[in-house]
Amino acid sequence: MPNRDPNNWQWLISMIPYLLLSAATFTVGFVTVLHNGGPWRKALMSATVGTILSLSLYPGFLWLTDYYGLPDEFAFAACVFLSIMGLEWIRAKADGLYEVLLGFLKKWLK
Repeated sequence: MPNRDPNNWQWLISMIPYLLLSAATFTVGFVTVLHNGGPWRKALMSATVGTILSLSLYPGFLWLTDYYGLPDEFAFAACVFLSIMGLEWIRAKADGLYEVLLGFLKKWLK
């Protein structure tokens, strides 16, 4: 440790929530797919993509918890909930939103 400065480890301490979120969402996503009868490959891919999705949405959920005055743990819980629901559920909701948006644009452009 150069010059024995304790601030050298501050970056690791600031990353602890993201590391815990990664571990929790990956584990929950992996176990959920295996529990639902999916193969190992699907479980691994679903857990990886779910972890990437939750890590990208985590700052947005943190913003919402700050906006509504809720504890930061609610953002963590929302990300883990998304990994429990699985990628198929998220894909179905995104497809439904896309169809609504596409229908609105077609109606608006007429």
